[in-house]
Amino acid sequence: MSRYFLVQMAVEGFRGINNSGDPLILKFKPDCVNSVYANNGVGKTSLFEALQFVIHGEIPRLTALQGVEQGERYVLNRFHPGKKATIELKLRPDDGSADVTVLVTRDASGTRTVTSPSGHANPEHLLQALQEDFVLVDYKTFAGFIENTALLRGRSFSALIGLSQYSNLRQAIEGANNTATLRNDLGIKVLNVTIETHKSGVAEAKRKIIEAYEALTGQTIDKLDERSALEATVTKALTDIGSLKEVMTGKTVADFDYKAAVTALEDSSDSTNRLKLQKMQMDRAVIRELSFSEEHAIQLNALEAAAKERDEALDKVGHADLLSLLKGASKVLGTPAWPHEDTCPVCDLPQDQSLKVKVDEKIAAYDAVKELEAELAKFCLGCTALELLSILESAAALSVPIEEHIVTGLINAAKSGSVKTADIMQVRARVEILTALRDEKVSTLESEIHALELSLPPSVAAAARAIENAKTFREELVTLDQVSVKLVDAQHSLAKIDLWVKFIKAADKAFADAETKLSGERLKDIENSYKALFPRIMRGGPNLKPHLSRAEKSENIDLTLSDFHGETNINARAVLSESYRNAVAASIFLSAAVKHSRAPRFMVLDDITSSFDGGHQYNLMDVLLRDLRFGAHADGIQFILLSHDSVLEKYFDRLGGTKEWHHQKLQGMPPTGAVQTSANGADRLKTRAIDLLSQGSVDIGAPLVRQYLEYKLGYIISKLEIPVPPDYATRPDSRTLSTYFDAITRATALYDRAGECVLDVAQKAAIKQTYATSIIANCIAHYETSAGQPFTAHMLLGLIQDIDAYAENFKQDAPNNPGHRIFCRRLDKLHT
Repeated sequence: MSRYFLVQMAVEGFRGINNSGDPLILKFKPDCVNSVYANNGVGKTSLFEALQFVIHGEIPRLTALQGVEQGERYVLNRFHPGKKATIELKLRPDDGSADVTVLVTRDASGTRTVTSPSGHANPEHLLQALQEDFVLVDYKTFAGFIENTALLRGRSFSALIGLSQYSNLRQAIEGANNTATLRNDLGIKVLNVTIETHKSGVAEAKRKIIEAYEALTGQTIDKLDERSALEATVTKALTDIGSLKEVMTGKTVADFDYKAAVTALEDSSDSTNRLKLQKMQMDRAVIRELSFSEEHAIQLNALEAAAKERDEALDKVGHADLLSLLKGASKVLGTPAWPHEDTCPVCDLPQDQSLKVKVDEKIAAYDAVKELEAELAKFCLGCTALELLSILESAAALSVPIEEHIVTGLINAAKSGSVKTADIMQVRARVEILTALRDEKVSTLESEIHALELSLPPSVAAAARAIENAKTFREELVTLDQVSVKLVDAQHSLAKIDLWVKFIKAADKAFADAETKLSGERLKDIENSYKALFPRIMRGGPNLKPHLSRAEKSENIDLTLSDFHGETNINARAVLSESYRNAVAASIFLSAAVKHSRAPRFMVLDDITSSFDGGHQYNLMDVLLRDLRFGAHADGIQFILLSHDSVLEKYFDRLGGTKEWHHQKLQGMPPTGAVQTSANGADRLKTRAIDLLSQGSVDIGAPLVRQYLEYKLGYIISKLEIPVPPDYATRPDSRTLSTYFDAITRATALYDRAGECVLDVAQKAAIKQTYATSIIANCIAHYETSAGQPFTAHMLLGLIQDIDAYAENFKQDAPNNPGHRIFCRRLDKLHT
């Protein structure tokens, strides 16, 4: 698989980089340490964010803004006339094949487009392949690795060593295997109750069938194996009743006409008493059905148990208003806002264990309460015991006042997810009261039916009972079949769920074990490397021997010190100063990056040395240069450093001309003006300025003229080794054009008074008077005091000529090429 170096990037119209019509171009060398220096506010961060946007499709800093802040509005440069951002990367495969160019644009509507001018078949896929955690690393990333909890550190490390997909999959599997999630999402508890309910329903239907059969035929049975024989016996019993013989011709109990049978019986008897008996028997049948069966008991028990479980979980977490406090604490714990995870951010009291873990556990407990609340609501809405109570409350025979009904309120509460346990606990007592009332009503009907049957001929009463029993027999057989099918379906569903639960539990364990083993092996692979790098970066200090250890049954990675001034197994996060913490992180990140073998073979480091002192900064640079870069190490990678550290700037300047180090400096006036690099050359600035001024674009061209002047003066000082005041060397932000001119003029005068200045009389005079006066009058007054009249294009074009003439005063004829002018070696020494 090809791996890629980053050899060039061009940016226009993005964030702080305007550069309308003239993109900022930076070139990088694969076998060098590449450095880019910029003062604050000159575009360094915009470059880093440009890489984030190209590779990841977003700018994390803007994404983190709240919706009302509209972070997406600030991707484009707000002063670019085309309102379009263009970022182009040139990537070089390490197998010697042709360079690949990827162009990413974003327009004013927010549309992001990815193309490949070089013809790559799938540039979007290529960018996705570059999405590795070690590619773009800033100070926050370094600090976060140490400050994170053991779990987050473990997940961050997995991404760092190329195992992020495995870590993400492990989290997904663990989520799928979560007990509460399984129970709620798959409805296991409800399904178990449903199965028990259907079992009870099957038993109840069989009981009623047997009772009706025995009452109708006089035969005793205890099972329903031979259904066809039982149906034939019941059919014969009905046919043998004289008044029903015609109705039953060609019919069986399964399809006989109940209404026709009742009519036939009425025609052969006292219709008035017969109708009265029929009505009383129907009322009795209806009221009998309102019995509190085993099925209802099962569901009511489950409902009460669910309410109790919900209440117990709620007691553990406390009032719901605490949840917002816990979530707020969780959000800041382990972050730079509150890195002290063993101290409470509210009361500042120390904790005996990780506060982050405790807070997250409490938040999870609230989530469990929500799941139990949802589960309780499901029970209420599907509970047959509540259905029974609703029927009892509405039964005309029981005459229950509407104001005493409780089921309607309970169901409404369930639908809104706010069921009260006290309301549930009323159900059982209410059912007992109404079923007792039902029993009284049934007893009264039984007595009235018995008295009425005695007033009718025995054959008529017997026939009436036979018709009712036959009807019950037939209907309960249908009920038995229906409930049996539901029972089988529910059992099959539970069986499938059981198979899934067994599978996901086994998969969770197997994958977790494999991921832990693989991560442990990768950790072992870089152990010697990061342990060797740390003392080199912190050379001169004690070797604290940092050690990463992976937990056996979780993704946690602990960071300890094996030798903290003689003590062992010390928590690194608790005792290390900021510079030491970042040195540990640098050792780990760099070791992992070099060990990596995926698509990106470059690493961009943005201001990672912020907390290091000067000596340790140099140590880190030395490690990159001598040991880790491609060209010095067979498996090395390309390093690109972004920095605004003025101490490192001198280091970069010193090494920038060597074959192992490639240095560039950003200069410009963002976000309105252009940003360029010193590596682009003064001639490019000059050419661009002349083109713009010739077109009359003074506002855009004027900042380039200043950049050209600043570049030329700085180049003269550097090339001729002109002494400068301390502020010039240590505080780049305090430099002005006057500072440059004063340093040059004083050095020239000093060497001249000493009799050692190699410049001729005309050059010295020009430096002192002619050109310096013109340049100062036309440029310094405007830029530093805002005095004078507004610039014109012609004035600025003349200023460019003055700048070139001023620089010419520090040149000599080349020793071996007369007529070719080169800069003097120093003010007191010519090239020979």
